[in-house]
Amino acid sequence: MHDSQSGSIGEALMLFLAGAAVGGLLVAMNTPKTGTEFREDLKGLGRRAQRKASGLAEDVEGAWERLKETGEETAESARRKAADLTS
Repeated sequence: MHDSQSGSIGEALMLFLAGAAVGGLLVAMNTPKTGTEFREDLKGLGRRAQRKASGLAEDVEGAWERLKETGEETAESARRKAADLTS
C-alpha cells in the first residue's frame, strides 16, 4: 500500500508539472513577441518551473520523512505492547 501511494503521488505531481509546462508554452507561443522576447520568456518559464519543482520535491521529501518517523514510532509502540503481552 505504501509504495503504491507514493507512486501515485509522484505520477500525479509529474503530470501536473508537465501540464503546467505545456500550458505555459502554449501561452508563450501564442503571444505576439519578437524572437528575443520569446526566448527570454521561455527562459523565465523554465526557471519558474525549476523553482516550483524544487519546492515540491522538498515538500514531498519532508512529508516522506514525517511519514517514516510516524511509522517508526508506531512500530516501536507495537513492539512495546507485544513485549508487555508476552511478559
